[in-house]
Amino acid sequence: MVEETASLSFMRILMEGIKEMVFVVKVDEADSFTYDFFNQAVVEKTGLTSDAMGKAFSEVCSKEMANFLYDKYKAVVETKKKTSYEDSFYSKENKLLYSETLLTPLCDETGECTHVVSLVKDITNEKRALLESKEVHARLEESSARYQSLFDSNASAIFTLDFNGRIIGGNSSSLELSGYTKEELLEENFVRLISVEDRKLAKEHFQLSKVGEMKDERLRIANKSEQLISCLVKFIPINVKGMITGFYMSAKDMTELDEISGLYKAGEENFQIIAENVHDVIVLMDQNRQYLYVSPSSENIFGFKAESIVQKKAYYQIHADDIKRVGSSFDHAAKNSITFREQLRLLHKNRGWIWTEVAGTPVLGEDNKFNHMVIVARDISIQKEYENQLKHFAYIDTLTELPNRRYFQEYATKRLEMSNESREKLAVLILDIDDFKQINDQWGHEVGDGVIQEFGKRLNHCILGENIAARLGGDEFIVLLTEIESKEQVTKIADVIYQAMKMPIIVQDLSFEISISMGITMAPEEGVSISTMMKRADLAMYKAKRQEKNSFQVSPA
Repeated sequence: MVEETASLSFMRILMEGIKEMVFVVKVDEADSFTYDFFNQAVVEKTGLTSDAMGKAFSEVCSKEMANFLYDKYKAVVETKKKTSYEDSFYSKENKLLYSETLLTPLCDETGECTHVVSLVKDITNEKRALLESKEVHARLEESSARYQSLFDSNASAIFTLDFNGRIIGGNSSSLELSGYTKEELLEENFVRLISVEDRKLAKEHFQLSKVGEMKDERLRIANKSEQLISCLVKFIPINVKGMITGFYMSAKDMTELDEISGLYKAGEENFQIIAENVHDVIVLMDQNRQYLYVSPSSENIFGFKAESIVQKKAYYQIHADDIKRVGSSFDHAAKNSITFREQLRLLHKNRGWIWTEVAGTPVLGEDNKFNHMVIVARDISIQKEYENQLKHFAYIDTLTELPNRRYFQEYATKRLEMSNESREKLAVLILDIDDFKQINDQWGHEVGDGVIQEFGKRLNHCILGENIAARLGGDEFIVLLTEIESKEQVTKIADVIYQAMKMPIIVQDLSFEISISMGITMAPEEGVSISTMMKRADLAMYKAKRQEKNSFQVSPA
């Protein structure tokens, strides 16, 4: 008995230094379990106190939890084998935590189980990472489904990749190009499809696309038959709710197009045969910009028959805002015997204006002078849509739909440059919600986000004309006022903002009466940078917060 007591005391000393939660549960004769000991980590994480010592599960836990624990511990006593399981619980701070529990039976000399030791490991970080990974895949699948009809009708091979480059889907053209089945491609890294010589280049362009640098690159894809296919490859980011969750790898088979230049030299008749069978539109224009030839694919791509286009005036399909730029590029390429590439809007018979990329290559006559231009046009409307999404997410705060810091600084800098020329005065207001952290701490971030959204909405309604309101982050917002004539004009707008925030903000049936602190600065006559104005306004805001909340301070120029 003395040895048992000494052993238990020694065990307790060791357990007080263990970060994981440790329980020692006594197995009673009446087939019940009571807490014999638990370490300091249990007290810190669950809120249990020493009062729970010697009590049964049913006296400490809810009925549902007590039954759950009884079944787990009972199984260990009966089998006399270790067992583990995953569970979740709420901490003292009311945060959901995930755990992995290992139950180990302790038996006496007769083989009778007297205690069960429970070691509870916190696996919250690992679990959340796994859940986030599953959520990202779910978002990718959702996005892929949304654009599936576009994929299937696209002549180019489109592979859907996750953020790390693993293939998680693709259209029918991707299977045709690679020669693999969908099952063979899934979870493989896209690099496996690239020829060994081009893999380094492919990896570099994949990484560049993660930071927004997207461009076409010639890469050779090795199909299942080990045949190398020259392709024009581009990685297009997939944006879901403001986050890049994966990429579309577009691969256009350039084999036929590459043959065109060589076959053209053998005769225009051979060129026409090839042109009629490629998926892009091929156009020949002479030095007077008259159509010499348009490939039949124009009907599939743009809805117009080739023969009807040939009879039209040059550039009739090009948007008015793009004609001058394209014409200049054409002339420059013809004069200097160089190729040109432009993105422009072309008229589609049914879809209206669609974004198109054209690449022109001048062909010289026997006198080594410009004879005509070979132009290849391709529909890039899907790519342009994603580029526009990227631009939107780069400049817009996704929570409030207000401009973000980046947009504000660019816009404000342009206005400041204009003001230096026109002598227009500007003002910058920085404001935040007093004690906003208490809302997050007490009611959670979901409620806090709701308050931020309503605050941003009200603030935006106060801003008119060429003035803008933006969110800097957290509960901090900024306003740019233009065409300011006096300090009184600025304070009047500040008062409008304060009046707009007087009404309580209602989120999930909770009512919040908020106050705000504001700092104001005005551009002096001699001019100053936007960054300096923002710093001055920020200092003025914190001065206001220290002196009296729900007030503003104007920084001296």
